[in-house]
Amino acid sequence: MKEVYITGHRNPDMDTVCSAYAYAQLKKILDPSHDYRPVICGHLSESLARQLDSIGFTPQPYMRDVHPRVSDVMLRPDVVIDADSPIYNLVNVYSMKQPSVVPVTEKGRFFGLLSVDDITGWFLKDNSSAVPVYDLSVRNIASVLPGKIVHRGQSDDIKASLLAGAAALEEFKSYIRPDSRFVVVMGMRRDHIEYAVKMQVPALIITTTTDVEDIDFSSFNGLVYVTKLGTAETLRRLRMTSSVRSIMGKQGARLQINDLFDDAKEMLSSSSLRGLPVFDGEEWVGYVTRRCFLEKPEYNVILMDHNEASQSIRGIEEANILEVIDHHRVDAPKTNTPILFDVEPLGSTCTIVHQLYLRNGLIPDFLTAKVLLTGIICDTLILKSPTTTAVDTTSAEQLASMCGVQDIMAFGKELFSHSASLSEREPDAVINSDFKTYSQNGVKIGVGQCEVPFLTDLNDYSAKYLEALDAMAKAGGYGWAMLMVTDVLKGHSVLLSSKSKYEKRLPYIVISDHVYDMQGVLSRKKQLLPEILHAVNVG
Repeated sequence: MKEVYITGHRNPDMDTVCSAYAYAQLKKILDPSHDYRPVICGHLSESLARQLDSIGFTPQPYMRDVHPRVSDVMLRPDVVIDADSPIYNLVNVYSMKQPSVVPVTEKGRFFGLLSVDDITGWFLKDNSSAVPVYDLSVRNIASVLPGKIVHRGQSDDIKASLLAGAAALEEFKSYIRPDSRFVVVMGMRRDHIEYAVKMQVPALIITTTTDVEDIDFSSFNGLVYVTKLGTAETLRRLRMTSSVRSIMGKQGARLQINDLFDDAKEMLSSSSLRGLPVFDGEEWVGYVTRRCFLEKPEYNVILMDHNEASQSIRGIEEANILEVIDHHRVDAPKTNTPILFDVEPLGSTCTIVHQLYLRNGLIPDFLTAKVLLTGIICDTLILKSPTTTAVDTTSAEQLASMCGVQDIMAFGKELFSHSASLSEREPDAVINSDFKTYSQNGVKIGVGQCEVPFLTDLNDYSAKYLEALDAMAKAGGYGWAMLMVTDVLKGHSVLLSSKSKYEKRLPYIVISDHVYDMQGVLSRKKQLLPEILHAVNVG
C-alpha cells in the first residue's frame, strides 16, 4: 500500500494541523488503496499544543522533509552468510538469485558485503598459472564433503595446495616431500596412503566406499577424512571449502538510513564497489546496490492550507504533488500532471474539508468533527475575522452539533484561554510560529501573528520582541519584519515592527516607538497585509 503524506505549511497553526488530520480521515474512506498519513512539517508552538490538548487531540507526527533517502531504496537482507562459512555455500545463494552483493555476518553481527567481483576475482586467481594455496578448516571440509573424520590432526586449520594422488607410486613420491603442504585426495591406494602419512602431509582425503580402519594413522599429525564422493568431485568441492572471509575485498563507507538519496548515490557511483551497508545508528539494517539508484523515488504529497513551495515541507520540489486544498492566494508549484486543486475564498481550510465530506455524502466522526470545528474557530477568530464567510459559519454550526458543542462562542473562548502570555514565551519561537513572507517592489516583508488572552501586559514584553524583530530582519534580509498580536476575545490587535522607513506610513495609532494600536483589526491577510503593501508601494 503506497503512502500519501498530507501536510500543512512549515509554521503550523490550528487550521493547517486540523485540516490535514481531517482530510486524511476522509481520504482513507474514499480511497482505501492508499495509506494516507497526516504529518506536520514544523514544530508546534506551546499555545497550539495546549489548545490541541484541551480538545483531547494528539497532533500528527513531525516530518522534516520529503527528500528521498536511503531508507526509500534500501534492501532488507533476506539471505546472509557467515564469514567462516565455506565458499561452497554461496552456490546455494546464487542458485536462488543472482545478487550483486551478499551480506556477511560474524557471530550474528554485520561483517561486510561480499560482491560478485570478489567471487570473480577469487575464481580467476584460483585458475591462474600459479598453484593456488587454500585456507581450509576441518569444520568446512566436513560440511562440504559428505563423509567422516577417521583421524583428527593436530590443527583444525590447514593452509595447503591440493593434489590428486592418481599417479603411479614412484611418480607420486616425486611430488611428495617431507612436510609437503598438500591436501592429498586419492582413492583406496594403501601404498600411496602410507607414504603420504610417512611424509606428514597436512591432510588425506580418501575417496572410497571401503573400510580404512585397518590402516594405522596413529603416528600421523594430519587429518584423515573419508568420503564416498569421487576424486574429481571431491577436488572440486575442496576448492570451495575456504571461508567466505578469505575472499572478501575492500569494504566501503557505512551509510545511515536517513542519508539523502543523492548523497548516497554519489558516494557509491564514485567508488568501484557494488554496494554499501546501511545502518540505523550502530545497528545494521540493510544495504544498497547500484541498482537501487537507477530510479529516484518520489514522495506522494497533498498540500493543505498552503500552495506555495516556499511555505511547504522541505523537498517539495522533488515530490509528487497529488492535491492542493487551500484558502490563500495562488502561487503554486508546477506539476507534471493535472491534479485536484481546490482553493476557495473561505475563512478556514477546515471549512473546505467539511464541505468535501458533505459533497461525498459523508459525516465526520465525533473527533474529526471537533477537530474541524477547532480549526474553523481558530482561523476565523471565533467567526469574527473579516475572512469569515456564511459557509464558515454554517459549517461551524453543523460541526458543533456533531461533536456536542452547544455554545460556539464559549467553546472559542475556552480554546483561546489556553494561549500563554507573550511575556512567558521566547520571542523567536512566537514570531516564527506563524510567520509569512511576502515580496513587494523588491522589498522582503515578514509578518507573524499570534493570539493572546489579553493585551494588558504589552509593556512587559514589547521591548524584547522588538529587539528580536530587528535581529530577524537583519539575519533574514527583511526590509520589514512585524508581529501582529491579537486579543481575539476583544477583537483588538497591536503591531510590533522592526525599524523600517515604511512603518510610519501605516494608518494606525502609535502607542510607543515601533508599537501600533490596531483597533478592530483581526485578519493579517485581509486587513493588515493591504496596508503593508500600500505603505511599501507609496515609496
